[in-house]
Amino acid sequence: MLESQPSPETTVDIGARAIGAQTAPRTPHVRTLSRRRAVASALGVAAFWGAAGRQRARAAPAVAPPAVGADVDPGSLHTKLVRRVTMGLTLTELNLATSLGYEGYLERHLAYEAIDDSVLDPMLAPLDTLDMTPLQLFALPGGQVTSELTQAAIVRSVFSPRQLYERMVEFWTDHFNIDINNGDDRYLKTVDDRDVIRVHAMTTFPQLLDASAHSPAMLLYLDNNVSIAGNPNENYARELMELHTMGVDGGYTQTDVQEVARCFTGWTLWQRGAGELTGTFRFRLDRHDQGTKTIFAGTPQELFIPANGGINDGLMVLNALCNHPSTAQFISKKLCRWLLSEYVHPATVDAVAAVYTKTGGDIRAMIRAALAPNVLADAAPRYKRPYHLMTSAMRGLTATITTINGIRNNLTSAGHLPFMWGPPDGYPDYLDYWVGLVLPRWNLGAQVGGLSLSGVTVNFDALFAGTSTAQQIADRIDSLLFAGEMPAADKARIVEYLLPNPPSTTRRREAVGLAIGSPGFQWY
Repeated sequence: MLESQPSPETTVDIGARAIGAQTAPRTPHVRTLSRRRAVASALGVAAFWGAAGRQRARAAPAVAPPAVGADVDPGSLHTKLVRRVTMGLTLTELNLATSLGYEGYLERHLAYEAIDDSVLDPMLAPLDTLDMTPLQLFALPGGQVTSELTQAAIVRSVFSPRQLYERMVEFWTDHFNIDINNGDDRYLKTVDDRDVIRVHAMTTFPQLLDASAHSPAMLLYLDNNVSIAGNPNENYARELMELHTMGVDGGYTQTDVQEVARCFTGWTLWQRGAGELTGTFRFRLDRHDQGTKTIFAGTPQELFIPANGGINDGLMVLNALCNHPSTAQFISKKLCRWLLSEYVHPATVDAVAAVYTKTGGDIRAMIRAALAPNVLADAAPRYKRPYHLMTSAMRGLTATITTINGIRNNLTSAGHLPFMWGPPDGYPDYLDYWVGLVLPRWNLGAQVGGLSLSGVTVNFDALFAGTSTAQQIADRIDSLLFAGEMPAADKARIVEYLLPNPPSTTRRREAVGLAIGSPGFQWY
């Protein structure tokens, strides 16, 4: 079994490997609740999501918040830091932050390699495809490959003690998005996840960008595998600048797109039938445009690329993009939004961008700057995306997971199953996209409380040990899921639902479901 805080002697059984091929509809499908569960969620949770709840969910500052304040007491920010650093607050992590202090806790997670994550070994061991070469993967059913990659992502997010690292893996997975349903990417994304995203998630941005540019999965996804001299494909060149580096308003032109596309002609992959080289990076000089090129002509960043440069043409472009001031701003702003708030003061972005420039894009240094105590103190709450909602619920309840079937179905309904976003921009990371689809959020809580989330169990007896009254149970839920910060109105409704004393076993479980679906739990 998989437990969110397993002991060393835990026996792990994650079920059959080949869970089957998964496809996610582009428009999220909302599943209906059973009549019994509707009583606990549609009526109970709807009481939370009245006019006030909906107003809070849609509330967002119209302008950037004020400039970051002066010095603050880091000790007052432990809970907030844990929420930003992890995939879901737990009492174990909060106690660790309190013990190590603000800086010590952050530095511990930045030095993630030193954190023992061997607890994952028995959970991931049955997933044979994670360590396979492209040639080995191509010999398997695509459904098995995609299923195991998805399962590994969920297992790591919920159970890994390297929580900040997993948050950054998710961040860069969206940044360098690859749709796993795109032809052979259902095989090659496993390699990209292992050798690009997970290897470089906490190194430097230039290293990460270089690895992505050489990724067969990315080259296939953005059609660069068919880009040849005389007929360059512009897809990768455009997304390289718009989404991966400079941003849509970064100052590049259509001419720059065309010139960059010429630089990357011949960057492709070995096709099936090439033996051990199958599915690996290949540069074909015979398909490369060997003429001169000029990028950013007439600007301070103008780059002249001489003739006959071969693969070096593309490398020069990557270097120029990494050193472009627009890239420092774009990456810094996106990182700040991810770690802090959807609305980040320009001064904060400028400070992190300065760190990017000074350190050559050192990701850990940028995170350290973004999570400075005075900066975090002013950060507004963030709305959890469905995946974050799921992981935070599983972690807070120390859930046991035997299969991901129920979780996978719930995330599919919510439109947020990992690796299933079609466009190259990655899953959206802003409130307006996610706030309207609340039924899957309610369903998650209803299924947990109703013991109907397939493959997931919660030891409610252990969670509520020593409690007997509605108030005591509500206090325990508050501690586990909210670190004692449950909004008073939400808590009052939980108590009301549990009464009369003593609450029944069913009411206790359903109260947990109501808490997961409450407005307060949607934010971090």
